[in-house]
Amino acid sequence: MERILIDGYNLLYKDGVLKNLAERSLEEAREQLLDTISAYRTGTMEILVVFDGARPSPTRSASGRAGVQVRFSASTKTADQVILELIQREPRRASLTVVTSDKKDIGRIASAEGVRWISSETFLRRLRRAVKPKPVADREKPAGTSAEELKYWLRRFGSDPSEGD
Repeated sequence: MERILIDGYNLLYKDGVLKNLAERSLEEAREQLLDTISAYRTGTMEILVVFDGARPSPTRSASGRAGVQVRFSASTKTADQVILELIQREPRRASLTVVTSDKKDIGRIASAEGVRWISSETFLRRLRRAVKPKPVADREKPAGTSAEELKYWLRRFGSDPSEGD
């Protein structure tokens, strides 16, 4: 079984779209990242995404997604420290992959401990290749308004064209 440890904000801020979204809503950017990671996950793969800081008020992140766990480092530690502690506690380090662009600290230590390390940029490319956009038919919102819907709303707001003026 493969286990992937991800430095959440490091990955999020390497993606231009998520970085821009985070400027407006960090929670939405985090949720979108987690949705993408969840869609990427296959089989028995376990993924743990570690974010810096205290857990925000209950959100979807707290409920998790199948095979994807979320942990916040709390105010006394960083995500890097949590990831390094997890590496130290793991007896089967060869099954671990760490995702971060912090090669100087985490990447170096992970490699020395026999853990695979990949950069956030490389992992983002993997995510994009594996997670295809939804086909138009599967999107939440319809492409347009049907004639029946238009008539309903026109009647609802007092502008029914069949009533005449």
